[in-house]
Amino acid sequence: VKSQTAKGSLTASGMAIVATDGESAYFTMGGPGIKLARDGWHLGVYLMPSLRYKKDPTTPDITPLLGTGLVMGHNRIVLSIPFYYLSATKKWEVAAGIGVKLGK
Repeated sequence: VKSQTAKGSLTASGMAIVATDGESAYFTMGGPGIKLARDGWHLGVYLMPSLRYKKDPTTPDITPLLGTGLVMGHNRIVLSIPFYYLSATKKWEVAAGIGVKLGK
């Protein structure tokens, strides 16, 4: 009787992106989305759970928020245009960022 051992693995997937709107910095982990892919290129629309960093005496320096936006990439490098709704100002903020695709 041969014994079998269950093997597991821990891997990263998604994207890690750093973006800015000129006033704030955003660290984004690309979430679920829809993408088209061909020949190493991909273009998609994603939800983007993010942390926003901004020096502002009226709010905490780091706040969590959810954005949505476009991501285009080639192989492991990604460019992003995320949109964030800021409820405090009731305005949409647009940022631009660069990042890496995690996992395979």
